[in-house]
Amino acid sequence: MASIDFVGVDWGTSSFRAWRCGADNQDQPLHKSDAGMSRLKPGEFAPYLDRVLRENDVAETTLVVICGMAGARDGWTEVPYASAPASSKAVGQRAVSVKAGPYSCRILPGVSLVQDGRFDVMRGEETLLFGALSQGHGDGLYCLPGTHSKWCQIENGRLTHWRTVMTGELFALLSSQSTLSGFCSSGASDVHNRPEFASAVHDVLIGARSVMQDLFTIRARALLDPDADEYNFSAQLSGLLVGEEIAGLGLDGTPDVILISGGPIRDVYRAALSIAGMNVRTVEAEDAALAGLKRFAQELAHHMNT
Repeated sequence: MASIDFVGVDWGTSSFRAWRCGADNQDQPLHKSDAGMSRLKPGEFAPYLDRVLRENDVAETTLVVICGMAGARDGWTEVPYASAPASSKAVGQRAVSVKAGPYSCRILPGVSLVQDGRFDVMRGEETLLFGALSQGHGDGLYCLPGTHSKWCQIENGRLTHWRTVMTGELFALLSSQSTLSGFCSSGASDVHNRPEFASAVHDVLIGARSVMQDLFTIRARALLDPDADEYNFSAQLSGLLVGEEIAGLGLDGTPDVILISGGPIRDVYRAALSIAGMNVRTVEAEDAALAGLKRFAQELAHHMNT
């Protein structure tokens, strides 16, 4: 399918990123800010995007493709989910048309899962997954760590099922708003290099520790251990939670895992997965997002022209 000129937007909960994408594969960042869904009211999305496009001299006839939280219930306009199992074509067909001033935009829907009495949803991650497929990564198990980590299975090029684990949110809450907050830093970025992290991950994986039973030991050790000043409690907390996340998946053997991520959290999960004996391939999250937006833009343009 031929490449096209378009603008791709990844509109997250706390961030906005846009790229100008050319048919000649000359892509360039257009705008990046913290104007995510959490900072905007529904009526502010269209004016914000219109202003960004005008300030960057984007032609009014340019297609704009948007993934992420712009289609959430509290976003620009709610876009109903595509149902899993889902192909990229099935997701693209449910995109909703909106206008930002004179610009024609398509907001992608995200994907929902109802399976064996379990419910799950995603918005934005599907674009990264199909982007990774476009980059040549095939079927298999994908991990997308974050505030709400996703463990996703791709089979025959379709997103079949996944699990969401609130590890990142739990770490933020426990390290900043719990009885452990005086001993842990929510902004810790190098925990994966600490022996406390590796030990906690390993112990949880072999069943020697339980997150629920060991969390309070962080506070107790900080109060009683004369060497507590040398101990990194943030690394222990992170190791307990990430170790529990991996252990809770009940994976058999040592499967290959494709890790779509970026920044410090990528290093945290890569270290934990290695401790678990898994073979890890890493995909840069921003590259996957852009590749996914390109894939959907091409499919949407093809559909619009047929």
